[in-house]
Amino acid sequence: MGFQEYKSSELLVKTLEENGFNVDKGVASIPTAFVASYGSGKPTIAILGEYDALPGLSQTTEVIRKPLIEGAPGHGCGHNLLGTAGLGAVLAVKEALDAGEVKGTIKYYGCPAEEVFNTKGYMINPGNVFENIDISITWHPGIINGVAVQSNNAMNSVFFKFYGKTAHAAADPYNGRSALDAVELMNVGANFMREHMISDARLHYVITNGGLAPNVVPDKAEVHYFVRSPERYQVDELYNRLINVAKGAVLMTETRLEVDFISGTYNPVRNDVVNNVIYEKMKDLGPPLFSKEEQSFAKELKKTVPPPDFTGMKKIVPPDKWEKAIENLKRPLFPVVSPPLGKGTVAAGSTDVGDVSWYTPLGEFGTACHINGSPGHSWQNVVTSGMSIGHKGMIKAAQIICLTTLEFLNNPELVKNARKEFDNTFKDKKYISPFQEGYKLPLQRLTKKKS
Repeated sequence: MGFQEYKSSELLVKTLEENGFNVDKGVASIPTAFVASYGSGKPTIAILGEYDALPGLSQTTEVIRKPLIEGAPGHGCGHNLLGTAGLGAVLAVKEALDAGEVKGTIKYYGCPAEEVFNTKGYMINPGNVFENIDISITWHPGIINGVAVQSNNAMNSVFFKFYGKTAHAAADPYNGRSALDAVELMNVGANFMREHMISDARLHYVITNGGLAPNVVPDKAEVHYFVRSPERYQVDELYNRLINVAKGAVLMTETRLEVDFISGTYNPVRNDVVNNVIYEKMKDLGPPLFSKEEQSFAKELKKTVPPPDFTGMKKIVPPDKWEKAIENLKRPLFPVVSPPLGKGTVAAGSTDVGDVSWYTPLGEFGTACHINGSPGHSWQNVVTSGMSIGHKGMIKAAQIICLTTLEFLNNPELVKNARKEFDNTFKDKKYISPFQEGYKLPLQRLTKKKS
């Protein structure tokens, strides 16, 4: 789980150190974060790695739901592949540096806890470990082979904690002030607010503490919110409105409020120059090649997922390419390199890669490591992440990152063009850290086990 990836980070660090990398461990005061460097001079290329798992998704590599350990975490987002491909790439680039074929510096960023926190944003500020990076490259396991041109939602994660006054719920409720009432009234206000926010914005919440017994007026209650929207400034505006809703609940219930801001992320803005290089390398290398046995396995696994829903794809696939796209998506494994699709649209989820993209020119892609139709964060993803299907996608990703990095190390003009595009994109925008001065990393809250 996030911030608890000690074995994974230690193994990555050990491998990098054994191969001559200089590793700065525990960066930004995060025990499982690190930055590994090799080479000297410019340009400096950053490769981003993640390795955190998801709760309750422990799974064998079988086509039935079967945990390895009941209730244990599992890699339902394929981050075991994500970090390892980055490692493979930097080890290969090191060989080219040692042979004198290229010059410059490569850095591998070990970035924990992507699922629960904006670790990369925290490493930018207050961590300040992304200074002087020329190009950043990352990838993510998926069902399609292609560059990432869609944006993602910016997001805030926040706990609202209410404090009231306890009393016996039958004998003297008039002496109590219910913190749970405040939570429920806040949620009612937030739900009414939905009518008056842009349709692409999202509010999700879960009550994390609603009291202990029905006959006791709760003096403590808590609700956890995610606030999402396509642009960072929209999240900030909606977040401030939500705080006012919480304050209104305080007035109605005569309670007290604490706002526990966990983290916020930016919407990604991928760099076309970097993405174009990635795309050319993807076409040169081709997609992962899966055996008949892997295809048959994927076909069986595909029977366990819901029927295909192509609603999202319809928004990004041109009509003249729709028939071919559907033909490929109906197969158990995606067999081709897809052209860039969906520029100008926004994918529903959020990622702390967004913060890096506002700080350095960044390119991103995905390879087929999971079966078509597999839901995100699912046990089916754990299956293919732990076997040859995911491993082939991972190795292909390592090759793509390696060749892309070598292209930029060999071509200073490309680096300048990426920076020129970046400066033009952000000439009227400024990265302002979501973490206010004095913010303290909530490691205990983020790592405590849920009962």
